Amino acid sequence: MQDNFCVMPFIHAFVTPNIISPCCAYNKPIQLNTKDQYWESKQLKQIRQNMLDNQRDAGCGVCWKKEDRGYSSLRQHSNEIYKEHIDSIKSNSIQEQPYYLDLRLGNLCNLKCRMCVSDWSSQIASEIIDNPNEDWIDTPNQKIIELDNNSWNLLDKWIPFVRRVFMTGGEPTIIKRNLDYINRIVETGHSKDVELIFTTNATNINQKFIDLSKKFKSVSFNVSIDAVNELAYYIRHPSNWKSIEQNLQNISKNGVGVSFNTTIQWLNMTRLNEIFDYIEHCNIPFGGVWFQLVTDPFYLDPIYAPTFMKEKCINDIEEFLHRPFLNDPKYNNILSGELKQSLIQTKNFLNKNLNNVKHTTEFLKRMAILDKLRNQNLFSVLPELKQIGG
Repeated sequence: MQDNFCVMPFIHAFVTPNIISPCCAYNKPIQLNTKDQYWESKQLKQIRQNMLDNQRDAGCGVCWKKEDRGYSSLRQHSNEIYKEHIDSIKSNSIQEQPYYLDLRLGNLCNLKCRMCVSDWSSQIASEIIDNPNEDWIDTPNQKIIELDNNSWNLLDKWIPFVRRVFMTGGEPTIIKRNLDYINRIVETGHSKDVELIFTTNATNINQKFIDLSKKFKSVSFNVSIDAVNELAYYIRHPSNWKSIEQNLQNISKNGVGVSFNTTIQWLNMTRLNEIFDYIEHCNIPFGGVWFQLVTDPFYLDPIYAPTFMKEKCINDIEEFLHRPFLNDPKYNNILSGELKQSLIQTKNFLNKNLNNVKHTTEFLKRMAILDKLRNQNLFSVLPELKQIGG
């Protein structure tokens, strides 16, 4: 029998200005009269019971979709990371309040990444609202989204129990509520018990964030890198790659943990070798490198990419897995565990779907809209894509 259990509803809370749920992948709204009822809510208790009964919960479709594709999911990743809690949970020991928080306390961001949406980027929301005549899929009502006071009070109540805080955004280093919460953890005397993790675009990491490592149990940065040089500017507009490189070097020199996260999508499938080259030559002692497939928006999902793009991606992965530098013991973290598994899964997944090509017209349409507004050109940056419509 397949194991459908997930540890997240028992120890973890995902908090945004609009949502409180078991995790970022859960897609069925939790109905609450007041937010402070969340941890003891009837719906969350039912989700937990479904897990204990080995039933697939209706809100967990994102993970089931990945697993049914033969790809690792957040559920599997979380069960591995937090496996020390599973036995006590299954013996009916429920944590009084969440141990681990995933906080996205606003959408304030300084970039407008092509795979992102207005809920996570004020820059994207502004671009859409300021250009109402374009054919948008995303339709935000406001440019900036911020956390309400009721949610803030709930987060404050959870501080004594929390052991890990994961912050993203928006861009977490420029969201005031994030800094307020960090300072509140320090003020209450609990910071030495807390691991603090930022998922960041690395454009705004300065000394005050590096100094946090002295106040918390640990501080680390999970840096989103989907391309380098000109392509980085195109995908994560208007980022400056040289500035990001310098920030990463400064972090590592100060002994703060760094890991990389890459989302494989139509816009970088033919250039993974450039990311792999950076990993090999950057001289940063990173704690991990993570690759995941974009599934939304659908027109960037690699499963639907043209065959030549999938073949290039597969070849780059195969070449990387055999690079001699990975035999050096200091790079053990790079090719151990989930990274190796995820790259092999990606390669196998794309091989099985080589001829499953869809949404080329939609992809070109969406890129053309953004190119016009941002004064960019897809085929100047990625001339190899001209064969699909240049």
